This record gives sequence, structure tokens and C-alpha cells, in this order.
Amino acid sequence: MRRPWIVFVALGGLGALLSACNIVGAIAFFTAPRQIQKTEFALTKGRLAVLIEPARADEDNPVFTQALHTKLTEIFREKKVNEQVVPFAEVQRLRQVSPDFDRWDMQRVAKALNAEQLLYIRVEHLSMKSTAAHPVLEPTADLRIKVINPAVPPKQARVWPKSEEREGRPIQRGRPMREASDPGTLDTEADKLGKDVARLVAKPFYDVDLEEKDQWEP
Repeated sequence: MRRPWIVFVALGGLGALLSACNIVGAIAFFTAPRQIQKTEFALTKGRLAVLIEPARADEDNPVFTQALHTKLTEIFREKKVNEQVVPFAEVQRLRQVSPDFDRWDMQRVAKALNAEQLLYIRVEHLSMKSTAAHPVLEPTADLRIKVINPAVPPKQARVWPKSEEREGRPIQRGRPMREASDPGTLDTEADKLGKDVARLVAKPFYDVDLEEKDQWEP
């Protein structure tokens, strides 16, 4: 006749133990140190040039390019990475006054801009429409990035990433499909894609809290 009471007491003890475990688990969750991805490469604090170039001329998108540069400059300033990014207009002006600019190597570009380092962003592929005939936008971008030091011999110019990533660090970003309801939608989505990509490009250069969600453009 006593066994039901024994079972009841045992279950009660087990419940209390599980409850205590849950409380301890919750405390551990809230008191555990945050997961931080440390800075992979420290950029210069001096003048930093950002050069963005399309791999294919027919995929050049000025709206995307300017949004990427502007947002990247903003993030670098906010995260205290660098406050001396060469203005986008200054890079564009150098292009305009240099007829052979496309044949310049990256060290020469950096020197012409009086920059201590150059962050080179090569847009391998940029697409806004799923098909030319179908009015649906499917923004995607594939890039590779590298950091160049203009003050060393050419063979040592690339200082990041390591030699295993010969063509540079790959970056990819796509956005949800949406209908191209009006002519302005294309530019709006190109602007948003550029800002999203900037967030990914910036990450190797500052401490990233892995528990914070990426703040993509709406």
C-alpha cells in the first residue's frame, strides 16, 4: 500500500531535479560568454582605397557599386575599422582622367589614390533578372575580395587572404525573388543587394558577434 506514495515522491524528486537542471541551463545560457569571431585581418587606419570592378562589362551596375562602397564605408566607420576610406567620387574621378585605367595594376591604383592599402572587390557575377523575358527580379552577386599593399614588391603585394585562396576570398549573396512592378524596382533591388554584400565584405575585418543576426535590407 505504500508503493504509490514512494512512486509519487520519486516522481516529485525527479521533477524537482529536472526543474533545477532547466534553471541551471538557463543561467548558463545567459551567463556564458558571447561567441565572437575575431578579426581575421586588421586593415590600415590610414587611407584605404576600395576598388570595385565587374569581371564582365555587361554586368556593370553603378547603383549596386555605389551602394556597396557607401555602405562599406559606413560599416568601417561604425565598427572603428577605418575612418579614412577614399571617397567613391575620388576613385571615379581617377578613372575618368586616366584613359588607360583598365590596364593599371592594383598597386598603381593605390599609389595614385595616395592609399596605404587597397581593398579590391571583383564582381565575378551580378544578376538582377532570372530571365530577360520574364519580369521577375532574382538579385544575386558573386565576388572575390583581396587586400593589396602598394609599398612592397609586386610579388608580395597581396597581403590578404592567404595563398590558398589564390583568386581572393569568395563572397556570395542572393535576395528573395520579387516582381519587377515598375522601372524603379530594379534600382531599388540593386541598391539593397549592394548594401547586403557590403555587410559580408566587411566581416573579416572586425570582431563579429556570432549571436547577432545579420541585418539584411528589408
